[in-house]
Amino acid sequence: GVPPSGPFDNYSFRLGNRLLQNPEQAAGLEITVNGPTLQFNQAVRFIITGATLEAQLDEAPVTCWQVQQAQPGQVLKLGKVQGAGARAYLLVSGGLDGNLYLGSRATFTLGQFGGFSGRALRSGDVLHMLQPAGNPTGTLPSPTLPAALRPSIQTQWQLHVTYGPHGAPDFFTGDDIENFFAANWEVHYNSSRTGVRLIGPKPKWAR
Repeated sequence: GVPPSGPFDNYSFRLGNRLLQNPEQAAGLEITVNGPTLQFNQAVRFIITGATLEAQLDEAPVTCWQVQQAQPGQVLKLGKVQGAGARAYLLVSGGLDGNLYLGSRATFTLGQFGGFSGRALRSGDVLHMLQPAGNPTGTLPSPTLPAALRPSIQTQWQLHVTYGPHGAPDFFTGDDIENFFAANWEVHYNSSRTGVRLIGPKPKWAR
């Protein structure tokens, strides 16, 4: 099977497209922890959403969650994520082009298909837009995001759990189940879109 390969933070991604007046599923870039340096070859409106990211356009600070205007030749430097969160998103007016596979332009790197040649971006790659850069002159007003709609990125989450077959007494003891729900679990560094590993108390199997 193919796991979900779109934006990890789908809400922030969709909000960015909405603020640019793009189609909801217009393709963009997901930036994990540390961002690239990009040069624009044409005028374009863009926005950075998700986790707060250090960003400069020709050395001038760029504010996240606000629509910005870039001109041909300008350089956007995206640095490290600041504070909570690990992923930020760069969306551009019109959306980015990419290989359409299974109805999506998302990249599945393990399967090596979709997106940009089925792989993560490398230095020197050139990305193309699906349509001419939306509003080069900046004359159209850009909608603003009400503060109440901006997501609050936390480091602690409360998850809902559904019992599966292995929750039966034949597998876990009653104490195991109590410990499972009472414990604080930490996401293991060796996690991916395919699955998330959690660090917590080791169970004592019923058999």
